Amino acid sequence: MYPGNRLKQDGYYFPKEIATCDDAGGERVTRLHHKWSERRTHFLHSLAKHIVQRCVQRGVGRINVGDLEGVREDEDGKAKDWGRHGNLDLHGWAFDRFTRILEYKAEIEGIELVEVDERATSVTCSVCDREADDQRVERGLYVCKSCDAAFNADVNGAENIRRDINEESNSESHTKDRSTGWLAQPAVYLYDLSCGFQPQTEVVDCRP
Repeated sequence: MYPGNRLKQDGYYFPKEIATCDDAGGERVTRLHHKWSERRTHFLHSLAKHIVQRCVQRGVGRINVGDLEGVREDEDGKAKDWGRHGNLDLHGWAFDRFTRILEYKAEIEGIELVEVDERATSVTCSVCDREADDQRVERGLYVCKSCDAAFNADVNGAENIRRDINEESNSESHTKDRSTGWLAQPAVYLYDLSCGFQPQTEVVDCRP
């Protein structure tokens, strides 16, 4: 798991600072925009680099990324309303830019990046396959009412994508690797300005 808390914090901080400036085209506003852009770019490159390095270490030859085309619009082409905070997060979400950065870094290491369909992956239990909209009880929690499995909602969706891809080449993969321990408590890597992405337990220790 790679929480985007640093991006969210910047997404709230910099607009507020910019709003306090008297001159919308002034030097201070320009500096704030530039600093905000640099921090966002550094975060995305650091994240892509860390993911690719871990793939190289584990001998991974393919990275699957959810195809988020149309995530901002409904079927009629109108902007979706995700609520005040949700809209701020979504419109500051540089998923397409990050995918291109990740694809570039992965290609250098001979790793293929494939955009895959995310349909129903966020509402389907990766353990028993029950599909229901009410099982994602909170943003970060998924609880299956059929098998009582409970785990991180985003990791559950990623596991469904992994299974779907594996089943394309191995019909028996659905019955393998069914442990949900890592789904309930996934490894978390946090971003620190001084040392990039590190395991959650080590971030504080790496600061000078």
